[in-house]
Amino acid sequence: MKRVKKVIFLFLAIIPLMELYAWPGMPLPPLHVDGKNLKDPCGKNVLLHGVAITPSPWFNGCSYGQCRWDNYNVQGCLNYNNAVMDAVTNTANGWKLNYIRLHIDPYWTNTPGCTAGENNISCFDYNRLVTYVNQVIIPLINHARSRGIYVVLRPPGGCPNRIAHGDSYHNYLRTVWQYLSSHPNLKNVDNVMFEIANEPIEILGTNGNWGATGDEHFAALQNFFQDIVNRIRSNGANNVCWIPGTGYQSHYQGYPNHLITGGNIGYAVHVYPGYWGANAENTTSFNNAWNANVQPIANIAPIMITETDWSPTGAETWGTGTTSGFGLNLKGRIDATGNCSWNLLAPEGLITNADPYNVTTAFNNNW
Repeated sequence: MKRVKKVIFLFLAIIPLMELYAWPGMPLPPLHVDGKNLKDPCGKNVLLHGVAITPSPWFNGCSYGQCRWDNYNVQGCLNYNNAVMDAVTNTANGWKLNYIRLHIDPYWTNTPGCTAGENNISCFDYNRLVTYVNQVIIPLINHARSRGIYVVLRPPGGCPNRIAHGDSYHNYLRTVWQYLSSHPNLKNVDNVMFEIANEPIEILGTNGNWGATGDEHFAALQNFFQDIVNRIRSNGANNVCWIPGTGYQSHYQGYPNHLITGGNIGYAVHVYPGYWGANAENTTSFNNAWNANVQPIANIAPIMITETDWSPTGAETWGTGTTSGFGLNLKGRIDATGNCSWNLLAPEGLITNADPYNVTTAFNNNW
């Protein structure tokens, strides 16, 4: 996840209104994967739409000088993020979303005072993971359930630039998922799914070379993530698992030949305007890039865009795009694919002044 403040520009009528409704107390039947679709127990195809919530001061106002809480204030964190969920699911003036991507931010799991980047695990403290999963993450998931919201849970931080089977980061993921997938308030809980890692970039291929797109790299990805899924399943956890691709979750073309097995497997995709070297404003260029890099796995398994946003101005080429160009091109691919759930990067852009305590929704609640 990029720690940069951007304005989120929404495209209108992104999906039919009926697919977005969530309301307090809404039943949340367990979801499962059947072929290329996510389904409910009645066999109906399900698409989820939401926002990413990161319960840390940086993402809860501090990045733009309006800290909503700080100093490991658990209750302040819960108050703010519960209010955000209330705001975006309020049937009168909210966006009526039905899922969140919830990040166990390193703010909680790193040793206080130890400085490390989001993709550096040197400050990770297992005991803090246990403490704050129970004090912060589980209460947020419980509140999400009360609001009719599914949760996709991601581990703390992001992948380092290079990963390899059996390296320190792989062992870190083993440790984290061993704990999470055996937790009685997460394991087989109806509204909880797992996103196994965040933004791998390169992996050590089975041929001994680093890279992202060769068959030898997808074979290595299969070995790397199959190991994690096997550990989750061996704990008896059948939660849907969403598997990332390389290139900051932009490459999936080799997965059809190296599928992750174990049941209830989907693939978590990130899409930003600067990806793939494509002209995101040009429909043909963007469609060709999507069809080459994402569509091969969407043809055989459900996908979920767990990060996207854009702005017409900005310093980051991955984030600069227009609604009439990139936004509508992305909408076109989502609609055509038919089995793609998605969320925007952050909820604050949907709430006027990012203030869930004084809720009036942005854009006049215009779909």
